[in-house]
Amino acid sequence: MKKIIRKIIVWKLGLLARLYLFRMKPEVIAITGSAGKTTTKEFLRQLLEIDFNVLATPEGYNTEIGAPLAIFNEKTPKNLASVFDWLVIIVRIFYKALFSNELPDKLIIEMGADSPGDIKYLAKLFKPKKAVVLTVLPVHLLSFKNIQDIAKEKSELVKAVDPKGSVFLNYDDELVREMAKLTKSKVNYFSTKESHGLVARDLDASIAGLSFKLADGSSEYICKVPLYGKHMIYPLLAAISVAKSEHIAMDKILNELKTLKPYKGRMNVIEGVKGSIIIDDSYNANPKSVTEALDFLSKQKGRKIAILGNMNELGEYEIEGHETVGRAAAKSCDILVTVGEVAGKYIGGEAARSGLNHIKKFTNSKEAGLWVAGEIKEGDTVLVKGSQNNVRLEKAVEELMAHPEDKMSTLVRQSEFWNEAS
Repeated sequence: MKKIIRKIIVWKLGLLARLYLFRMKPEVIAITGSAGKTTTKEFLRQLLEIDFNVLATPEGYNTEIGAPLAIFNEKTPKNLASVFDWLVIIVRIFYKALFSNELPDKLIIEMGADSPGDIKYLAKLFKPKKAVVLTVLPVHLLSFKNIQDIAKEKSELVKAVDPKGSVFLNYDDELVREMAKLTKSKVNYFSTKESHGLVARDLDASIAGLSFKLADGSSEYICKVPLYGKHMIYPLLAAISVAKSEHIAMDKILNELKTLKPYKGRMNVIEGVKGSIIIDDSYNANPKSVTEALDFLSKQKGRKIAILGNMNELGEYEIEGHETVGRAAAKSCDILVTVGEVAGKYIGGEAARSGLNHIKKFTNSKEAGLWVAGEIKEGDTVLVKGSQNNVRLEKAVEELMAHPEDKMSTLVRQSEFWNEAS
């Protein structure tokens, strides 16, 4: 019965979204990738707002239900199983689809893929004029057989782009780069290694921010951005590349870059208790993003502490992925705190085998945060990173904040929905 109701809701929302898009005809820009989607979307939104009226889907609304809800500024009901609550939402959306005069020039849609067919459905629904593909990583492997299947799913977005449109591909990711063969649209690359398209060189990532040289054909610019970690460069390059394609002047783009801020739970630097520094990367985690965050931690001054949680949906890569992180942690931090059974067994276990002596294991995020708060000293830097479901490391961050009263504006997953789910 629940599956039937869900199918009806998806059908209704899709129908009303098509009606809205037909009436309003915004230019749709879609973003997908195994990591960095929300960060890219937020950077791009800020850059496009220099010259345009922009609507962007909010955090997490990147599914066949979430994305249509987002373009109508609606949220999922508190009781997901309530037919009445859904009926009220659909009636409101029906009115907006027919009579709304809120006309965005650009509509930025984040597209997630939890299972096969997700991207194809969303791409067919929104018919993007432009598309960004960031990365293909071994995530959601409980739903996909292997990384090639994930790449195939992401490529559905590239294939759906209007032939008169444009796609923006990460040249440094081979699986993404190969997607250029699947489209008749104009292909734009961004890179940190090769001279293809928009290129970032001489990257330097510190607690003071990210600096690099931006090469655009024969032109080169010196950029300093208040973001943390070298891996933030790909969302930046993608956003800049799309903004340039919209004929926004480079001097305006460069000025706006100086005002960018990390999104909640994505390498966000927070003032910690006892004069410490917290690197809050608690939104989500996969082996690549965790090792990149650990690399950033390793370059900081003072004592380094890592709070690392389970990484979900790795499938058969679960043990190898966690052990890879364990080896990186042994090289990067002085104290390792794990949260979750899998993280404790494989991240903690491999870190110990790699020579790290100070390891503490917890099953509860809040308890981990409380323990670190008792151990922390002035000048320490603490990295916090793990998956969201059943981990929720923002609860550890809250215990470490110098100003926990700011948690609603600072931490990820602070809505009523998540508070009730905890």
